[in-house]
Amino acid sequence: MKDKKDLDQKPNLDAQPAETIKPLQLENHKPKSRRDFLAQGFLGMSAIAFAPSIFDMIAGRAHGAVEGCTAAVFSSLTPVIIIDLAGGGNIAGSNVMVGGQGGQMDFLPSYTTLGLPSQFNPQVTGVNSDMGLAFHPQSQMLQGIFNSSSAMTRSKVEGTIFCSVSDDDTGNNQHNPIYWLNKAGARGQLNQLAGTQQSPSGGNSQAPTSSINPTVAPVRLQSNQDAINLVNLGTTISSFSADKIQRILGTMASMSERKIASISRRSLPDQIKTVLGCGYSTTGEQISKFTQNALNPAMDANVTAAMAGITNTGLRARVAPIAKLTLDGMIGVGTITLGGYDYHTGNRADGDAKDLELGQVVGSIMELAARKGKDIIIYVFSDGGVASNQTPDANANGKLSWGGDSGNRSSTFMMVYKNAGKASIRGNRQVGYFKSSSQTVEPAALLTSNSVVNTSKAMVANYLALHGLEGQLENVVGDNPFINDGLDKYLVFNKSF
Repeated sequence: MKDKKDLDQKPNLDAQPAETIKPLQLENHKPKSRRDFLAQGFLGMSAIAFAPSIFDMIAGRAHGAVEGCTAAVFSSLTPVIIIDLAGGGNIAGSNVMVGGQGGQMDFLPSYTTLGLPSQFNPQVTGVNSDMGLAFHPQSQMLQGIFNSSSAMTRSKVEGTIFCSVSDDDTGNNQHNPIYWLNKAGARGQLNQLAGTQQSPSGGNSQAPTSSINPTVAPVRLQSNQDAINLVNLGTTISSFSADKIQRILGTMASMSERKIASISRRSLPDQIKTVLGCGYSTTGEQISKFTQNALNPAMDANVTAAMAGITNTGLRARVAPIAKLTLDGMIGVGTITLGGYDYHTGNRADGDAKDLELGQVVGSIMELAARKGKDIIIYVFSDGGVASNQTPDANANGKLSWGGDSGNRSSTFMMVYKNAGKASIRGNRQVGYFKSSSQTVEPAALLTSNSVVNTSKAMVANYLALHGLEGQLENVVGDNPFINDGLDKYLVFNKSF
């Protein structure tokens, strides 16, 4: 896997004294992004560290009107946690049920290449539909969810599966709709996006190229300390009393105003001057609200109780920060990458162990949402898929071993936990279908079947539909590829939030 570039590396614009920086205002061109404001010299890097929300307010992305130094009003649609399985694991058949054109319950004659021997064909075993979306009863993902969530929590879950081909074992799949979800309305009070990896998507797979917005690039959260550092003022200042911290911030505000005064005011719109003048005041309010204890997963009893369902303690420590901050509204969308899903090792037990871990992660996130009385949407994908070598593994109850990569047996799935009760669906929970002859995705079934970018757009369309906003799809993703094919073919959910 190629290393990701560090997008946080920016030129040191503070190297010049403030009075020598001349803002460049091109005719008929208003600054739109954080990079625009940096390039035009309006703020140096030190201001980014203390008041990142200034940029969103200037660019018209704030959640409320900027009026003097009045705090903006925050609003967000349902938060989302994305789970990125690196390596090309199994989703379809042995875990989430897939079928023919009739949907999940239109069972294929055989699922042997999807890891199920004849005695485990769903026509024999049936399926588990406790969460609406049907799972195979022998699914270790399902077992993990059961191990880490209550029956009451699961009764409030609905879901859908997208049957879609994906390239094998590569980070080049443009799977991750993190930026589009933020644009659609999944907003955070402290940071917009987060991920467990330092990459443009925050995960292993890419975000669609046309979706990327550098002004809201994900912050990396891999530990409790990463969460705390979102508001960390440094060792010395953090030891001060709250009153002393506010006095220091007040002094910073005064210094900021003097620096602004040294810049040619004639080239700055009044709104920008107002926002810059009160940026440090807003930061003071944020620090008072978002204390280190408020951000630390270890200090949240709900987190420690719900995350106990993840038996791998290292994995638990990586999942907890994003799960907590997303559900607390501090970030809008978080990506969690889980490694080791290239488990075609010639047996089945290795893959089942990883699938169990995924299920524990999904179940623990839903259980945390239940404990906090919040709603959450979880979206799971992998870079490719896997095929069985059709050899039974006695260490996996006779299920068939995984033998090699198979992206044409890939799928993604979406689960919705609604605290007030199950989300409403339109009927079929399966988008696209598998072919009976080869037990592979039918690539010509829908526009999503052979395009991970269109699958990402369909996921966003369903996110919007959950909020009654599917008509906004083109505004969010830049086009509506489904308009001629019929958007209804791709929508599973009714307005539920």
